[in-house]
Amino acid sequence: MKESLLLATAFLFIAGSYSVSAQTSPSREGPPAVLLIVREDIKPGMMARHNRHSATYAGMFGKLGATNHRIAMIPVAGSENEVLYITAAGSFAELEKMSADTDKRMSTASASLTAELDRLDKEAPELHAGMRDLLAVFRPELSYKPGGVAIAQMRYFAVTTVRIRPGQEDLYADLVGNVTNVARDKVKPNYT
Repeated sequence: MKESLLLATAFLFIAGSYSVSAQTSPSREGPPAVLLIVREDIKPGMMARHNRHSATYAGMFGKLGATNHRIAMIPVAGSENEVLYITAAGSFAELEKMSADTDKRMSTASASLTAELDRLDKEAPELHAGMRDLLAVFRPELSYKPGGVAIAQMRYFAVTTVRIRPGQEDLYADLVGNVTNVARDKVKPNYT
């Protein structure tokens, strides 16, 4: 579990700054404190159908007035059958509140909306080869100039996955802080 959390942290925050200020508050800058990351492996040949399925889900959640929002990301290189959904929150309590609010709204949905959501739930296994949920906690010491990127203006992200053996977290943090980030400053000191 700890390895998964560290993987998720490195996965999103080492590659650069990440901010989802539109989801939390307009004045907030820098990466969110907590992320829920849902990784879906889509069965080969099913991506177009999955995209329609996801758009329908998003529409349903819009009709429910759900308070949680997420960013969907698909790779432009690498696996063509992968989707990442990212939900940002200021704390675990905020993430839990968003989830509880969505559950409450779903329990009071109309019969037709409930039937459509049930249909979508039954269709999902035909589309997915696998799914994984990860929780990530922002670690500023593993980041490079957090808060220096205007996420609303970005169209692409570089995502790097780093797998660390158990017990090596401190060594990795030292490497990033004292070697990697120092090298980034030397190569491109105005990087933001």
